[in-house]
Amino acid sequence: MSRSDQEIVTALKKQAAFGDCSQADLDDLAKHANLTSVPKGWALIQQETPSDAVYVILSGDADVIVKDKKVASITAGAVVGEAGVAGHKLRNATVLSTSPLDLLHINAGDFEDLLKRHSSLKDVFLARTKDAAKATADA
Repeated sequence: MSRSDQEIVTALKKQAAFGDCSQADLDDLAKHANLTSVPKGWALIQQETPSDAVYVILSGDADVIVKDKKVASITAGAVVGEAGVAGHKLRNATVLSTSPLDLLHINAGDFEDLLKRHSSLKDVFLARTKDAAKATADA
């Protein structure tokens, strides 16, 4: 395992959402994710654009915006972009950083393969998908 893979696993272990994942789950996820950072004011996801990646926020805060209306604030541990990728749909919201963000970037193809291989990762990533879809639909 590379140094960056170890850093990813360490960062994921600090997130409560990944608490029930095995070491093998986290190791595989780390191999298929990239650590990245974005500045404050960055549109991580843009509403009505193709769903090409899933993100796990490791530190920082962001707002979820639907049709120019803030519908939620999110912070470390949040997963964003999973609904669009899993459903093969356009993004249903914009996610705008309100502070610098450290996050994991997982390409759509890798994300789908991870979910097929690891049911516990599927549970983590898709646990809030229905609630998120309802919140954005209600906006």
